Amino acid sequence: MSERTSSHAVIAFKNGHSHSLHAIHDEYYPALCHFAGGLLNDLPAAEDIVTEVFVVLWKKRQDFETLQNIKAFLYISTRNACLNYLRKLQRDSLLKSNFSRYLDADQEGFVLNEIIREEVLKQIYTAVETLPYQCRQVFKMSYVEGLSNSEIAERFRLSVHTVKNHKVRAIGLLRLKFPAHSSLS
Repeated sequence: MSERTSSHAVIAFKNGHSHSLHAIHDEYYPALCHFAGGLLNDLPAAEDIVTEVFVVLWKKRQDFETLQNIKAFLYISTRNACLNYLRKLQRDSLLKSNFSRYLDADQEGFVLNEIIREEVLKQIYTAVETLPYQCRQVFKMSYVEGLSNSEIAERFRLSVHTVKNHKVRAIGLLRLKFPAHSSLS
């Protein structure tokens, strides 16, 4: 395009004349598809990306003053969209790899152990909820939240000795609920 023709095309483009978009599309689409295809090694994906870049170009048409601005936008946007596409493929591939690892026969033991662990934890949490209120609160603060005896004592305005007694009582009551597992401590 000559400078005069390109200046008229940019003005028409900014004013929303679709024929100017078609002219820009016809001028750059094949080269952009080739450029994107080289980056992706996937022509259908490259064509989709370039089409999306033209949609964005049309939405931002008011931002361009020259054909050079439009051309730069098209190439930079196509490159960035291709890189984003490749990153997404890489993330998807990693997710599939991690997921398939869990489905692998060698991982059956791991999955089974996780199921059993969750069931045991559910039973313990259910049993903890049956403890008397203060014992339950002290137990949770100590074993779930990881607070020290002195921190718990300060919160409840109790002595450290009383906190220790509540913990001993809670563990004793839980041992009664799980007699086969008396190794709880």
